[in-house]
Amino acid sequence: MSVELIITLSVVVLILLIYTLTYFIRKKHYERIDGLDKVKKELHTKIPVEKVSTLDKMMITGQSKEVATSVMADIDTIEDENLPLVESYLFEAEQATDRYRFGQSTKIESQAEQLLQKIEENIIIASEKIEELLQREQANLRKIDSIKKRYHKVRKELLAKSFTFGDSINSLEDKLGIMEGLFMSFSDLTASGDHEEAKKIVNQLDAKLNEMESMMASIPEINNKIENDYKKQLQEIKQGYNKLIEKDYKFPESIDIEKKSEQLTEGINHLKELLAQLELKKIESEQIEVEKRIDELYDAMEKEISAKRELAKLSRKMPKILYYLTTENKELGLELDRIGQSYQLDQGEHKKYLVMKSILEEQETLIAKVSDKIEKNEISYSVALETLEESFEKLETLSHSYEEFRLRLYAYREKEKEIKEDVEEMEYALREMKKYIEAQHLPGLPDDYLDLFFYTTDQLEKLSTELAKHKLDLTKVLELHSMCDEDVEQLADKTEEIVDNALLTELTSQRLYRYKEEHPEVIETIKYSESLFLDDYDYETALKMVREKLESIEPGAFDSVKDLYKKEMQKQNE
Repeated sequence: MSVELIITLSVVVLILLIYTLTYFIRKKHYERIDGLDKVKKELHTKIPVEKVSTLDKMMITGQSKEVATSVMADIDTIEDENLPLVESYLFEAEQATDRYRFGQSTKIESQAEQLLQKIEENIIIASEKIEELLQREQANLRKIDSIKKRYHKVRKELLAKSFTFGDSINSLEDKLGIMEGLFMSFSDLTASGDHEEAKKIVNQLDAKLNEMESMMASIPEINNKIENDYKKQLQEIKQGYNKLIEKDYKFPESIDIEKKSEQLTEGINHLKELLAQLELKKIESEQIEVEKRIDELYDAMEKEISAKRELAKLSRKMPKILYYLTTENKELGLELDRIGQSYQLDQGEHKKYLVMKSILEEQETLIAKVSDKIEKNEISYSVALETLEESFEKLETLSHSYEEFRLRLYAYREKEKEIKEDVEEMEYALREMKKYIEAQHLPGLPDDYLDLFFYTTDQLEKLSTELAKHKLDLTKVLELHSMCDEDVEQLADKTEEIVDNALLTELTSQRLYRYKEEHPEVIETIKYSESLFLDDYDYETALKMVREKLESIEPGAFDSVKDLYKKEMQKQNE
């Protein structure tokens, strides 16, 4: 096949493809244009022509007329401008398609489609407004009929139960009068055809009626509290106060009942004024304040009544505790003198006693003054009770202080007795230690032990001398007693140590002597230990010599000797 033929065939195929593609694109544009035209025709049928005609024939005025005029103008714009403009767009798009200007056609079709969407939205809005205008009168009449029924019910209740609304009745009737005026305005606007303004009147009536129904539900309870609670309570307070004054009750200067009663009266009257003005929100906070004042006045009077009863009980207890403490003070004063003759007092007893005595005298004076004021009616029962209760607490505290003081004084004699008994026991312990160590028949005693023994004996003699004095210096005695106690304990430990070392030295030497054949040096160690034992009385070193030698030959042997020694000592003690 020649090249020319191939080229010719290729051109033919390309032409066919272009033709086919162009055909389908044009067909698609024509179909879209037809579809948009169909939408345009459907929208035209949706225009509420009959309702517009009906609305045009209706006799309406005012705002309703303005709304109707605006809606009809919107419809005219759709018919005379928007739809013809869509028709123009579609014609232009068709021509552009015929000329194969597909891009221009697409742009024009989109403009037409957007305009159709806007037209549809405007038709819906206009239809709703027309429908609302056509139905406005009937809707208003239905709602006003419901409101009138509620209005008559409220008016009937207000007349039938006027006494329950107190001073608010006039303001409530004024509100009814305002609503009557609104009903007349509604009739006039409806008659003139201004249904939009009439709708506003309906809404106003509905809101005012809701407000009035809410008020009428709350006001009787508020009025009842003012008339039957607050006023009666105020009257009770005044009567109760007058009775208490007749019975010679006196109130603290900080609580002026008469002034507070006047303030309460003003508060109640203010509540009535707020109720008359229908200021229900303000009434709520004012009620809290009025109730608070009522409670304060009741509490103040109840406090005085209760204080009188408590004061009577306290008045029966007060002389008893005063008599007890006065007697206690006198006896402790005498005891302090007696103790002072036998002991040197250096723990602040005299100062402590004088302070307690001063407190007692101060409280006696205070109680006498308060009692005098009560008799002369110069003080309120609550103030008197508070003062005497504080005084009674101080007297109770003083009673405990006297008890502690008495124990402190008795402690001198008890301590002296205890120390004397300890001295006897320590002297006995010294004698027993001496007997015990003598019974061991030791060759002698170390110098440091003898020094400690004689020193301890001297200290005990000093302590006995101090105890024998006419006026005992207990501080010095306690110091000497503590020293003697330590010395005796130390001497006892030293005595046990010397005896244990001496006896263990003998037992250990006997055990060591068994090894004299195998270990000739044992004889020399035993002899050296004996010289320390017999000549120097150094029992500790003597034991150390034989113990170490024994352990070097027979490890653990000393523990056996020691255990045997303990068993022997136990038998002796038993």
